[in-house]
Amino acid sequence: MSACLFACGPYPSLAADRTSHRDRPPAPPVAQRICPLVITPNQLRPHVEYLASPALEGRDGPGAILAANSIAQTLREAGLQPLFGNDYFQPIPDAIQPDGAAPVIGRNVGAIWPGSDPQLKSEIILLAAHYDHLGMRRGKIHPGADDNASGVSMLLETARYVSQLPARPRRSIAFVGFDMEEELLYGSRWFVAHPPVPLAQIKLLVTADLIGRSLGDLPLPMVFLFGSEHVGGLSAQAAGVGIPSGLEVGRLGVDFIGTRSDYGPFRDQRIPFLFFSTGEHPDYHTSRDTPDRIEYDKLARISSLIARLVVQIANSPEAPTWNSSPEPDLEEARTMERVTEVMLAEEAAGHRKLSTTVRFVAGQTLAKTRYMRERGVLTADERVWLRRSAQFLLLSAF
Repeated sequence: MSACLFACGPYPSLAADRTSHRDRPPAPPVAQRICPLVITPNQLRPHVEYLASPALEGRDGPGAILAANSIAQTLREAGLQPLFGNDYFQPIPDAIQPDGAAPVIGRNVGAIWPGSDPQLKSEIILLAAHYDHLGMRRGKIHPGADDNASGVSMLLETARYVSQLPARPRRSIAFVGFDMEEELLYGSRWFVAHPPVPLAQIKLLVTADLIGRSLGDLPLPMVFLFGSEHVGGLSAQAAGVGIPSGLEVGRLGVDFIGTRSDYGPFRDQRIPFLFFSTGEHPDYHTSRDTPDRIEYDKLARISSLIARLVVQIANSPEAPTWNSSPEPDLEEARTMERVTEVMLAEEAAGHRKLSTTVRFVAGQTLAKTRYMRERGVLTADERVWLRRSAQFLLLSAF
């Protein structure tokens, strides 16, 4: 994906010069189309506060049932049709018992907004987020405000936005809340193994997990985008979507992080996918992941970007295709240059303490990625080094 895929917003492109904050001159005024928010913080906050409330017990057990019912009700009220035949729920069974019974242990929730084009409405753009979380651990509720009430709030408000458009998109858009993501992606694996439509009709999965905070709580107005290297034709399909003011998009290959969310089963079937995340933070998988710690303005920017992108691709003349042989992309170096620049600036300002090893690796990564950007090339060997460096920093610094 080129830097111009999302073309607007006051932040410089990731292709822009990344000198230090102190040395960087003020940006000259640029005539830009500011992309409006189509989803606002006030629309997202109630979903997060409800899903992460004590009453839902970390969305495990009875709390997961309440969450699933609430998601289905919101999709129904927006006018979306059931995705699973005449039902908004897809039961997830346990292993067959000796008596032949298969107890239901979870439920995916799904709805669809049919497309308007007679030739394209059988093609589906699937937007998903998992709604389950860890429940009660060591006597404490794990609310999961960012993991993943943030993603579900995006999903629900995107469904509302799509249902209120003056014209239906050409392709159909399906919305799915996956259950049991925290249990080896069982919900999405069950969906892919038992799809409500032939998998060939699903042209793109867009999913989001942890989109309400920032990587390591750095002052980084960025959302990471994974998987675009496998989406053929994405630049043309998403041209003109733009970035809401105050947001940056950092592209990385999905092999930088491995299988971390519900895109995994779709990737294994070579279904094009995009995964949005702001990354892990100190409250990840703890009882401190509460609604008051969500950055709702940032969540609204990311949600608006995703909503606009989904609609744009649903209206594109050509559907995304699977790219099995992605080339090294300089955008990955630019993303890691930006991350390490902020890391080191935070330590220099006394806001963060890095170990000697992490400081060294971050410094090397910043210097080398800056050189790659200035040279304008990322080679295959350099990409292997960059991926390993990024993985070390993700494991050691955050």
